[in-house]
Amino acid sequence: MRICTALTAAVFLAACTQFEDEAALCTFDENGRLILEAGNAIAACVEPASIPVGATQERSGRLTILEAPLPPPFSELDKEWTPGPVTDEPKLARPPVPPVLSYYIRAFPQAKEPAGDVLDLGSQHTIVLRDGCFFLDREGDNDPLVHFPYGTALTIDDEGYLAFGSRYEPDRMGTVRVGLSAETGWFSEPSAASPELAAACGDHKVVSVTTVTDPFAWPERFNPALRRYGERSGDRPAQIIRRANACAVRQAQREADRRLRDPNLEPIDCNLFWGF
Repeated sequence: MRICTALTAAVFLAACTQFEDEAALCTFDENGRLILEAGNAIAACVEPASIPVGATQERSGRLTILEAPLPPPFSELDKEWTPGPVTDEPKLARPPVPPVLSYYIRAFPQAKEPAGDVLDLGSQHTIVLRDGCFFLDREGDNDPLVHFPYGTALTIDDEGYLAFGSRYEPDRMGTVRVGLSAETGWFSEPSAASPELAAACGDHKVVSVTTVTDPFAWPERFNPALRRYGERSGDRPAQIIRRANACAVRQAQREADRRLRDPNLEPIDCNLFWGF
C-alpha cells in the first residue's frame, strides 16, 4: 500500500536530529509510480521498506503493532553480558528512524542529549505502535505517548519484526520488539504533548522513559538461577535452556492475551526457572 507521503516531513520534525546526508524518502503517485523532480534520479530517493512482520498497515499508510512473539531468550548458561565502552560524547552511527521506515511512523520524539547513568531495571512496560504513534500500553483507554531516550533507534530484527535498538554501532544492548515488554527504567509524570507531537499523534499526555531495552539482554541476571534449577532438577544444560525458553515464550504470549483479549486469563509464572 503506497499513498502520497505529504506528511513525511512531520515525521522528521518530530524525531530527533537527522543526519544531513540522508536521502529523501521516495513519493509515489496514485498508480505507484515514483514522482521525480526535474533533474532527480531514482537513486536520489529511498523507497520505503517492506512492512515489518506482524504489522498492520492503516489506511493512512502508517503501521499498527500491538504485540509480537518473544524470540527464545536463552542460549547458554555461562554467557555473560559485556557492556560497550561509555564515553562522554558517544558517536552516533544511525538515525533514530531510518529513512526506509519513516514512511510508516508519524513521530519518534526523543531526548536531544544523553541522560547520563540511568537505572535500566526500574520498570517494565509494553510500548505499542498505533497508526504510526508510540504509546505506553497501560490499563484503561488513556495510554500516554512515549518520549524516547537519546540513543534509541528503530530497526528491523533478524526475523523481520520492528524493534527498538541502539543508535550506536555495534549495538551495546539487545533489541526488543515493538509490542513486547521492555525495560523502561524510570519514567516521568504524564505531561502535555508538544504542538508538533500533538499535531502528528493527537492530544495525548506524554511520558519520558529512560531506557528501552530487552529484559533478557543481561544473561547474568538469569543464568545463576537457571544453573540452580539444573542442580535441583538434574536436567542437562540443553534441557534447562529448552524448558526455560518454552516457558518464557508462553509467558510473553499469555501477557499479550491478557492485555489485548482477556484480562481474566491466569498469568504464567516462570520463576521456577529464574526466580530471584
